[in-house]
Order: sequence, then structure tokens, then C-alpha cells
Amino acid sequence: MKRNKYYGMNVEFDGLCVDFGHVSLNKKKEFLCGDYYKIQEKDDNHVLVLSDGMGSGVKANILSTLTATMLCTMISNRVPLGEAVSATAKTLPICSVRQMAYATFTVLDIQGREASLYQFDNPDAILIRDGRVFEYPIQVEEIEDKVIHQSTIRLQEEDMLILMSDGVTNAGMGKTTNGGWGREDVVRFCQSKYKKGMSAQEMAGYVAEASVDLNLNETDDDITVIVLRIRKKQTVNLMIGPPRNAEHDEQYLQTFFNSEGYHVICGGTTAKFAARYLGKEVITLQDSACNDVPARSRIEGVELVTEGYLTMKRLLEYCEEWLSDRMYYNRLKKQKDAAAMLGKMLFDEATEVNLFFGGASNTANEGIGISVKKKEEQAELLVGHLQNAGKNVRIALWEL
Repeated sequence: MKRNKYYGMNVEFDGLCVDFGHVSLNKKKEFLCGDYYKIQEKDDNHVLVLSDGMGSGVKANILSTLTATMLCTMISNRVPLGEAVSATAKTLPICSVRQMAYATFTVLDIQGREASLYQFDNPDAILIRDGRVFEYPIQVEEIEDKVIHQSTIRLQEEDMLILMSDGVTNAGMGKTTNGGWGREDVVRFCQSKYKKGMSAQEMAGYVAEASVDLNLNETDDDITVIVLRIRKKQTVNLMIGPPRNAEHDEQYLQTFFNSEGYHVICGGTTAKFAARYLGKEVITLQDSACNDVPARSRIEGVELVTEGYLTMKRLLEYCEEWLSDRMYYNRLKKQKDAAAMLGKMLFDEATEVNLFFGGASNTANEGIGISVKKKEEQAELLVGHLQNAGKNVRIALWEL
């Protein structure tokens, strides 16, 4: 199995980590998004920059990409903010129509629990703390004729920070709102939607969907929402298949069940294999079958048990849908089939995943064309999707 390179916002401190969610939508009829965000990590420093380029399409994309990339690189290398802003402003190309180089930015610099926030002309970020909107202190400074809002926030468990471009606050302008949605209305909306334990992606989806609705199901501007939720680490251990060599069964099962976190088993034969070790019964939940996704099962001491190949196939289809439509995630959460339940466990509950892939062949499966190689390909695709979603994945391979 190829080991995919991890990427995402991998922030950890005091047993906490960052759950990251985002939605970015192009302005209607535009191939490229005028908003761009960049994440860079160096040692214990984690820098995120969201930039919105002037106009839309190619020009806006160039401006926002340059701004986000340069600021991200310089801030992560501890270049003072004033120097970073000045260098970026001098580098941006000049618009031939408006004779100016313009891109907004929000910089989030996380060092352990301390988060520095620098905001220029983007809507001020929203912080939800203890279930309520929290008004964090803002200092105003002028750098290179830019009025910048600076804040320092000491992060706490279950803090939720919502960053956005003005495609959100301008939503509905000239259609359903007088002058746009407005930050205060967005604040009230986020407060109303928030519930303890909700994922960052769920909140990002709600805000983006509401923006599109206010535009009467259109994107009248580029729309970007980025949400970070500070949460406790949660490991999910996922078992796919017994070991190829039966001599390793005991070690494999001991390692799996002794690993901290939730335990999930994918595969009917694998479920029986684990149940024998636990001395428990596999109980099929007949009413959980849905369309072409087989039913879930239950084993005492295991959080989730699903069928293998077909369930994984559907989960990967869901992942592809999510890649092409970031708002699809909230629709997926409402589904009750085993593939959706598996997706919720891996993408909602987990901050890190331990994948146990045994490599044993199943003669019954081979008779219908489901080989170990196909299962390995499925597992590899799943790892890629998990890493795209910002999950830290560790892979335990048994004799592949």
C-alpha cells in the first residue's frame, strides 16, 4: 500500500487538536475562485492565510494566491507583520483597469494555545466559546495605508473560529437583503446553528449554503468559509481483514483492541474473526440495510461493524461527491446507511485514524472478483480522502 503524504492543519497542544472545515465556491461563470487560502506548518508554528483578490476570475485568483502564499511564508518564518505586508504589497501586479493592486487577507498564526489574528478588509472572524459568540479584543494598526485588526486569542477546548471572505457578508445584495447579509446577521446565524460537538465542516457548510440561498441559489461573488474547532484528540481504529498469516492473528487482534480509541470493523468475515477473539456474537441489524449498502452488525465492545467491499465502495463514492461539492457533507450526515455511518465515524468523530489492513485472502470473495488487491486499492483511496480532510493516518500493514 502506498503511503500518502499527510497534509492539512495538524495542530496539537495539551491533548487538543484542530478540526478543520472549509467551503470555497467560485463566482458564477468563473472557472477560478478569486479567494485562496494557504496553510504552512513549521515546527510548532501553524499559519493560515485567507485572501480575497480584487474582482473575480483569473486576476483575482492571481492576487489572492500571491498574497496568501507570500504572507504565509513570511509569517511562518517570523518576519514582522509590517515587513511582510509591505513586501507583499510591492510584489502584487497592478490591475490595468483600476491601477491598483488589492487583495484582502486574514492571517491566523497559531503557536500552541496562542493564536494571533491579523485581519485586513475581510469580515472579522467570529469566535464561538462556551456555546456563545465571544467578543475577542481587537487593536487597530495602520500598515502601508492598510487598517489592520490585530488580536491575540488564547485558545480553549471547543472554541470554534469562523473565517470568511466578503462573499458571505455581501450575500443577497440587491436580491434578498439591503446591502448584503452583514456580519452581525452572520454572527446571529452561526449562534443559532451552533451545537456542542458539531464538526467544523458542518458549520462551514451551513454558512456557505445560507449565503447561496440569499443569492437565490447563485454565487454572485466568490464565497469562502473556513472553520476551526479546538477539540480533544479522538482516535478511531479501523480493521479491514485478518492477517495473511494466521500465526499473527493473536498479535494483530491484541494490538487492535488494546489501541486507545474507538474500534471499527469493516467486513463480514473480519467481524466473525474479531468476535471469536472477544468471545462475543455477531448480530446483524437487518433494518439497517439501505438500497445497495448491506446492513450493519453489532458486536459487544465494538463501536461500529459494517460489511466490507460494497460498503467501502459506497463510502468512496460519497467522498468523491464531497470533493466536488463541499456542501454535500451536511446532506451526507443525514443518511443512515452503513457507508454514511462509517463516514461519520471516520470524518466526524476521528481526529486520527489507525488503519489495520490484514491482507488475508477470502476465497468466497475471490469467486466474485473481489481480490485482496482491490481491497488494498480501496484502502489506499480512503487514506487519501482522510488526509485531505486533515486526519492524521497511521497504517499498520500485515504481510502485504
